[in-house]
Amino acid sequence: MFPQLTLIFLFSLVVIHPLHVSAKTWCVANSSAAPNQLQANIDYACSEGKVDCVKINPGGVCFDPDTVLSHASFVMNDFYQNHGSTEESCNFSGTGQIVTVDPSYGSCVYT
Repeated sequence: MFPQLTLIFLFSLVVIHPLHVSAKTWCVANSSAAPNQLQANIDYACSEGKVDCVKINPGGVCFDPDTVLSHASFVMNDFYQNHGSTEESCNFSGTGQIVTVDPSYGSCVYT
């Protein structure tokens, strides 16, 4: 009985554990957040080189759609990824949310 349990345990480590570890998360703006709150998030994250905001500038690969929600989501995710991918680094005063579906679109790739 023990060899079978050992085999099942080892199988679970090999199959289940890597699936759990490899789960990728992103941080996006909550669609119910006020536009002025989201603009404040952009201003904060783009200030002092906290994130690279070139991609959301006119002509950048993430400029379109030209909405504060879209720009905030990209910037908030970049901040989240570069600051430990923690709940705190996606909080943004309650305007951020962690998702498990990649929000990338077209040429705009979320890291």
